Amino acid sequence: MVINTRADLDALQGTPAYAEAMQYLQGTLTTKVDTATYPSGYGQPGYSGPAVTPLWQDQESLEAILRFGFASKVEFMTAYASVNG
Repeated sequence: MVINTRADLDALQGTPAYAEAMQYLQGTLTTKVDTATYPSGYGQPGYSGPAVTPLWQDQESLEAILRFGFASKVEFMTAYASVNG
């Protein structure tokens, strides 16, 4: 089943597919972002400066759960906990 809306998600309540969908949504709460500072021209042809090591950090992202109609992270986590402990 394709889940595009909150109505699609709610239609799955009480099924294993709902718990699985909530796990997927929980996985969207953070994303990795490269926060390293790169010099001008880095990665361009002819760049001859030093290599920069990416600096990966977790960043909270509520975009997906808000799109599915949860008003907040707390609301989502309450619903998540009810099916995924």
